[in-house]
Amino acid sequence: MTKTDLPALPSPGSRQLRNSKQEKYCRLRAALQPRAQAYREAGWNDRSDAGAYSHACRLEHRPGVRDRIAYLSRQAEELIAVKRERIEAQLWAIAEANIQDFFEPHEVIQRDHTGQPPHDEKGALSTETRVRPKLLTDLSPELAALIEEVRVDNRGRLVPRLYSKAQANAELRKMLNISAKEAPRDVTQLSDQELIATLAQQAKELGVEISLDYKFAQQKPKETDGQDSQVIDNESESNKPSG
Repeated sequence: MTKTDLPALPSPGSRQLRNSKQEKYCRLRAALQPRAQAYREAGWNDRSDAGAYSHACRLEHRPGVRDRIAYLSRQAEELIAVKRERIEAQLWAIAEANIQDFFEPHEVIQRDHTGQPPHDEKGALSTETRVRPKLLTDLSPELAALIEEVRVDNRGRLVPRLYSKAQANAELRKMLNISAKEAPRDVTQLSDQELIATLAQQAKELGVEISLDYKFAQQKPKETDGQDSQVIDNESESNKPSG
């Protein structure tokens, strides 16, 4: 047999359990039902929560039951991910919708204030280009899905009203966890106390012991201070009266 002829092995837990109660229990647990509640809903009679919980724990230790719950839980997570992708794609389509896709130009005959069509020098009718909504039957399913409602104007035409772009943007920001948080401040913008706290936290995370205080900001005394005081003392000695 070649590699392509090898039979495909089923994933652990992919096959439905023969015991209907165990199968129902696995589905309830995959739906995040508590053990005791799922055990009773599956068909086993145990009135005490402690007893139902104990029996459920022993049941989940069985390889077939454990694999089945894991497989059904994984399938549920994949379905949630697929649904999330579909919702996100729909929101992006609403946010990026172009209103021009729902209208089309057409030529109409010009008319004067009396409603009569004027003629040019050659006797031909004058026309002008106007815009009208497209027929709903001419829209693609993707464009039609972006319409929230249809209104009738004073000419009896069906005018589409699209879903709110602002609402779609707000939902996308929530889904993608995009917020208007301010950017972290630069080190030069921190106060001495905040800088000390930041350095201490980083040292703690790295497992390094350091000693920090506020003395690093103090200035050293000038070297000329001693010389200036000596000059002042000499001047005071020379100004004393001789006796």
